[in-house]
Amino acid sequence: MGSLGAHGLDEGTSIRKSKAKEYEEKTYEELKNGKYQVKKSGKAYTCPYCFDKRKHDFKYKDLLQHASAIGACTTDKRSAREKANHLALAKYLEKDIPVDEGPSNPPPEVDILADHDHHEIFVWPCIGVLVNIPMEFTEGRYVGKSSCELKSQFAKRGFNLTRVQPLWNAQGHSGTAIVEFHSDLSGFTNAMSFEKVYAARRHGKSNWLVKNLKKSGLYAWVARADDYNANNPLGENIRKIGELRTLSDIMGEEARLSYLCPYCPTTSKRNFQFKDLLQHASSIASCDSKRRTTRDKGNHLALAKYLETYVIDDDCSAMPSDDLHIDDVAKAEVDKHAEDEHDEMFVWPWIGIIVNISTVVKDGHCVGESGSKLRDQLTTRGFSPTRVRTLWNLHDHSGTAIVEFKTDWSGFINAMSFEKAYVASHHGKSHWLAENEEKSDLYAWVARADDYNSDNIMGESLRKIGDLRTISDVMEEEARKTKKLVSNLTSAIEAKNLHLLEMESKFKETESSLRQLIMEKDSIHQAYNEEIKKIESGARDHFRKIFSDHEKLKSQLESQKRELELRGQELVKRETDNEIEKKKLADELEQNAVKNYSLQAAAKEQRKADENVMKLYEEHKKEKDRLHNRIILLEKQLDAKQAVQLEIEQLRGKLNVVKHMGDEGDLEVLNRVEILLKAMREKEGELQELDSLNQTLIVQERKRNEELQDARKEMVNGLKEMSIKSHIGIKRMGELDSEPFHQAMKRRYNDVEADERATELCSLWEEYLRDPEWHPIKVVNSNGNYQAVINEDDEKLRDLKKNYGDEIYNAVTSALCEINEYNPSGRYIISELWNYHEGRRAYLKEGAEVLLMQWRSCKRKR
Repeated sequence: MGSLGAHGLDEGTSIRKSKAKEYEEKTYEELKNGKYQVKKSGKAYTCPYCFDKRKHDFKYKDLLQHASAIGACTTDKRSAREKANHLALAKYLEKDIPVDEGPSNPPPEVDILADHDHHEIFVWPCIGVLVNIPMEFTEGRYVGKSSCELKSQFAKRGFNLTRVQPLWNAQGHSGTAIVEFHSDLSGFTNAMSFEKVYAARRHGKSNWLVKNLKKSGLYAWVARADDYNANNPLGENIRKIGELRTLSDIMGEEARLSYLCPYCPTTSKRNFQFKDLLQHASSIASCDSKRRTTRDKGNHLALAKYLETYVIDDDCSAMPSDDLHIDDVAKAEVDKHAEDEHDEMFVWPWIGIIVNISTVVKDGHCVGESGSKLRDQLTTRGFSPTRVRTLWNLHDHSGTAIVEFKTDWSGFINAMSFEKAYVASHHGKSHWLAENEEKSDLYAWVARADDYNSDNIMGESLRKIGDLRTISDVMEEEARKTKKLVSNLTSAIEAKNLHLLEMESKFKETESSLRQLIMEKDSIHQAYNEEIKKIESGARDHFRKIFSDHEKLKSQLESQKRELELRGQELVKRETDNEIEKKKLADELEQNAVKNYSLQAAAKEQRKADENVMKLYEEHKKEKDRLHNRIILLEKQLDAKQAVQLEIEQLRGKLNVVKHMGDEGDLEVLNRVEILLKAMREKEGELQELDSLNQTLIVQERKRNEELQDARKEMVNGLKEMSIKSHIGIKRMGELDSEPFHQAMKRRYNDVEADERATELCSLWEEYLRDPEWHPIKVVNSNGNYQAVINEDDEKLRDLKKNYGDEIYNAVTSALCEINEYNPSGRYIISELWNYHEGRRAYLKEGAEVLLMQWRSCKRKR
């Protein structure tokens, strides 16, 4: 059974090999017949079976290596058909395309410094000046070629520039543009080539400055000191972008930042930065490819050691490599690894391993260098790790660490350079695993499948961080993402193009309709002008006719006027006589009317006064009767109280007499004493009852007064918020009337100044009235009655009367009397229920009647 299975396996393998051979021969015949294009142009070749590969253009030797590597690979990732296609391509290249068609040595570079003085001053970064750009006048301004159009035009001619910036002024495009180049030696080379091309065609700066010469086409040159210092828009924009430097300064800066590999004179990249040259030397020294000879690897290993030992990178941290250059290097290195190590499994994200970290015992535990210190060391050597994590077991440092790199291709290049650098110094993984060798310093390598699957602390940490992938897997995933992005961008571009077409069609429709509207407007405007001319002509004729008729009527009116003047003189004489008579009659009638009105008003006022007197008399009578009854009641209570007190005193006197008589021991006297004591106790009980009744009446009276006062306050507050047209209202007692102040000041000043001064004076006296320390009141005895009156000898009042007159004086004294009467202790304004017709404090009954009338009127309205 075992031999039969082995025989079947061998038979299947032979069948697959025979089919692969058939595919190879068939593909080879297709290539010979020209079905697929291999050679694109010159020395550029392409692989017709790798459409999604990042690198599309190959040199002859590179394409041959690519086809041979894929055809001979043993991984299952490549299909048999794919391997057969690449074997056929390698066979076709070797047999049907001559070897001398492969890459040749590059042509010698032109010395760009041969025609220039080292003290010549340029604008840096290099800037080109472009003038005489074609323009046209459209919609009131000049327009010309855009930045994109000019940049595309120069790119087609082989000038590698970064930006073209047209200059604009108030009229539009100025016909001038600024051309910006890269700020490195290649940019300077492109700028000089740009200038020489235009100078060779007699379109340089010297040709542009020639006067009386017809100019056609573009003129261009590289900006120098005179352009930089020019007092025009060109000079202003150049000064914003760059600065002046001599040629020797530019070359010195480039030399300081650039390094050369002495063993790779034919490489496409001649100038390196320190970090890039170190990576280049380390990668070639440690590569396993047969393309590199042992001598070549030894030279680059010595170069890497020389750079690390004797060359100091001054700008390592200050001037990082350009991102675009890193991407190019990364792509080239990834393509090389994809061909050499297509089926090798790496831990992704890219992880490096460091072992043999020195540790010391401290406080019973092993400790070693921290991850941050190791990271700084690796960063100094140019490997750019993102993080270094030392691995610890339960309590001790394990002497190992994990180095994390970026997840992109630059991180892969840094990881491989990291590994190759340690391999070159015989501190790689193979050296670490070699037995019978003394281990010193650090050993390091890039984590792969065996590290990932190991049963130790390293394997556990790697499995927590990442997973296993081949370079081809990562490339395919990136290719899928790129395809998806390209697809999305293509869809977006198509949508934008459709939107642009729609906008163009709408613009054309709008333009045609606008053109039609302009034509209609012009025709309407022309018809309007003609109609206006006709109307003006008719108006002039009509005006002439009216003027002639007016002259005729004027002559007739002059004659009639003279007749009317004569009649008027006669009428004036008659009117004068009539006016005198009318005036006398009107005066008599007016006097009679005034007398009648005065009599009627007097009679009316007399009736009102009589009615008010009667009402006041009745109210006074009622109030007097009420008070009289109250007084009688109190007098009776007082008389009763006094009589009781008198009887008590009499009884006490009799009791004392009886007590003195009691010494004789008469029984009758004792009985009389008992009777008197009993009577005295009864009278005292009556007196107490009368006292309690009196106190009860006093308390009730106080409560009634308090209730009346509260009711009066509520009525005052309610009437404040109501607008009632009645003789009963709210008066602010002690408020100073400002009208006399304004009248007095208007007699002295103009209206504006009078108002200001009146307001100031009124405010001042309001402050005086509220001042509790000012007492212009005195008490006088009038017929036995003490009254509070104004002290006319008060200095402030005397000055007020002297300076401003009686009106202001009376207003101040009136307010002062009100405050002294209604709020002498607080000296501030209070509101009081007031009868304005009678000029007195209104009764609570009067306020209630007003509120009742207002309520009834509101009820009728509803």
